[in-house]
Amino acid sequence: MDRDYTYFTAGIRQAQPSSSNLLSTSKYLNHMGLRDWMVTHFLRRNGPDIPIPSDPVMGLNQAMDDLRDEKEMTRLIDEEKEKNPKVRKWLDEERPYMGLTKEDFSKFDPDSFGGIYYRYITDNNYELNLGWGYEVPKDDLTYIRIRSGQVHDFEHLMTGGQFNSLGELLPYYFRLSNPFSHFSPELAAGISQMFIFGGTRLVMRAFLHYPQVWPTVLDLIQRGIKIGKASESTHMMNYEAALHLPIPEAREMLGFRHAEDVDTAEMDLIYTEQVVPGEAMQEAAE
Repeated sequence: MDRDYTYFTAGIRQAQPSSSNLLSTSKYLNHMGLRDWMVTHFLRRNGPDIPIPSDPVMGLNQAMDDLRDEKEMTRLIDEEKEKNPKVRKWLDEERPYMGLTKEDFSKFDPDSFGGIYYRYITDNNYELNLGWGYEVPKDDLTYIRIRSGQVHDFEHLMTGGQFNSLGELLPYYFRLSNPFSHFSPELAAGISQMFIFGGTRLVMRAFLHYPQVWPTVLDLIQRGIKIGKASESTHMMNYEAALHLPIPEAREMLGFRHAEDVDTAEMDLIYTEQVVPGEAMQEAAE
């Protein structure tokens, strides 16, 4: 039987077209590159031909650069500084910034926050500062954007999200909730746009293609939101001052609350199609 949808569509009013091209009241819908990126990366399966971490640079970063209203963001930051003394102190006085090299991280105790981070960057041959260099940006918006990238991997360790694809969900949803506890909604949303797209693409693919991992995904989302809402502002944290401490002590010093390590390794093998659900994990290792 065909379903009759007229009950649901009775209130729709079709606007008269004024353009020969797709035109909407949403700047996101109007961006062809972003539409293409979302269709591809919200609906595709995972596979070794397109590593999951590469998703954002395949159109999302470029779309966010196109859509960013720098004047409006600067206005929101200036307004926040006027009404929020913590933000003014953070941006005008403290301004923490990553000035450490790989060699500097090698000097931390292996079991410390900094030592564990050192093993991560050396095991994966990662570079620090993502190509931005070590000079502290003078304008607030550029500083916030760069600092946001600098501390992402620190957030993995502080929230308890492992360095794998499913483990990304903890810092993602931490980031989607934490700024709203410390900034105006408009500014919080403005500095978090990458995370709503990046996090949701992982969630969509889990639900559509890997139902075995869905309970884990829900758990990670809930944990990330709980930590984000209760913790101090990740943007204003001086992570570098806590690198010498063990992870639990670093969390306490920085102001992370409700954080604990979550093991997602087994579910991540299913999510990244390294093992077929039901097969012995030993086969995946072989």
